[in-house]
Amino acid sequence: MFSNFLGAKIEELNERYVKVKGKVKEEYLNVHNTAHGSYIFALADIAFEAISNYSEKSVALHMDIDFRNPAYLNDELTVEGFLESKGNKTSLYRFVVKRKEDMIAEILALAYHIR
Repeated sequence: MFSNFLGAKIEELNERYVKVKGKVKEEYLNVHNTAHGSYIFALADIAFEAISNYSEKSVALHMDIDFRNPAYLNDELTVEGFLESKGNKTSLYRFVVKRKEDMIAEILALAYHIR
């Protein structure tokens, strides 16, 4: 699984909440020696996959990310995800990526439920 490849760990998971942790490795750095945006996005996407498929099969329709602060080599990142609203066909989720108390990124994600 992709999460294993990145060393991401799902620490908590239920229908309304997910927590994923990951550590910035040298391979994940960009030309500025900060965590590549795709790594930060991937951690959020792993959390999205877990929570949106918790009780039914779902696929991503849209994800919107706002980067707030850089992450650095060896930073421990935590993604917390929350179910914002659940409908018959779609659900909206909010994710926050943090390093301790510092916000790294915020993500809104829309899932489509496969029936």
